[in-house]
Formats: sequence, structure tokens, C-alpha cells
Amino acid sequence: MSNEMRALWLIDGSYLYKAMREYQDNHSQFTNLGVDYTKLKSEIKRIFAVDRIDCFYFNSTPDPATDAQNQFHTWLKSAEPNGPNIRVKLYGLKEKTMRCKSCKNIIKYKVQKGVDVGIATTALKIYEKYNAIVLSAGDGDFEDFIEFLVEDKDLKLFIVGFNGSISPDIQQYSSSVYLIDEHYGDICDTRITKPFDTADEV
Repeated sequence: MSNEMRALWLIDGSYLYKAMREYQDNHSQFTNLGVDYTKLKSEIKRIFAVDRIDCFYFNSTPDPATDAQNQFHTWLKSAEPNGPNIRVKLYGLKEKTMRCKSCKNIIKYKVQKGVDVGIATTALKIYEKYNAIVLSAGDGDFEDFIEFLVEDKDLKLFIVGFNGSISPDIQQYSSSVYLIDEHYGDICDTRITKPFDTADEV
């Protein structure tokens, strides 16, 4: 591999969306300003001195997806300057049930299916092309594959997420962390025509 810094950015779309919404709830000046992935991608390249970055976005969607979701995912895929040029991998939702302890009623709800496995599998399939992994996810379940890439394969780990939402189990392997909440004014979407702020909601 050359001296060029090549990074693989793995994005858990649901994680970033939920953490963003929690941040917006406490910072009303950003209530209608979602994350602009084009700006965030540029920031990642600048902050981590990355020469080339390949990006993968993972999320679950209902079947069929909503028009807003389809348009948002089309924007993510679009090449610059019209979009951030991110490869989109979508998975189905699975239905789970639970009994309410108070009223004893059965509650049905839907959760992500396959996203975590998709993130890990993608990384393990193509990591040899890169010097670094950029991870936008907070789940400690990623620890095993991150440990393998950092300790066995000598890749750097850069984490991009929100303060208080990233498991220490993955933080311990990081070379650097970019906390979006500390830079939100620089990467929020201020365009008049926006890519559907609620499209990531599952």
C-alpha cells in the first residue's frame, strides 16, 4: 500500500439519526437542521488527513420504503457535487413482541435486521484496501471486528459520533474521535432544499 491515507467510512444510519435527534432536543437552534453528509465527509477527510475515503451507509427500511426515504437514499448515492457519493445498503425490519408489565397488553414493534452484521461483513471483506476505518456507530457489539482490524491488521480507527453515545468498548481502540456535537454548526444542513430530515427514522 502506498503512503496515501485511504479510509473506509462505515455509517450506521439509525445510530446517527437517533443521536442527532437527541442532540437537537437539547439544542433548539438546530431543530430543523439535520446532518449534511457532504459536509461531514469533507470534515472527516480534513480532520483525519485522509486522501481518499470510501463510504458505506447502512440502515433498515420498511417494505415498501417511504417516498422520503427513497429520495434521501438517492441523494446519498449521488456523486459530488449533487450528493455525498455514499454507497447505500438497506435491510429489512423484523417484528418483535413484548408484554407490557403494567397493563399486560402485547406490544408489537419493529427493529433493525442485519445492519450490524452488514457493517462488520463489509469491513472484513474489503479492509485490505485501507489504512483506516472511520466508524459512525456506537454499539459495543462491534468490538470483536474492530479489535481484529486494529490489533491484528494494524488499521487505525477513527470514530465519528455524538458524545455520550459511543461505547467505551470501541473507543478504546480509536486513534482519534470526532464528536459531531462539538462541530454541529459546521456540518448541519443549512440548504433551502434539504434531504428529508426524518427519512432515517425507523
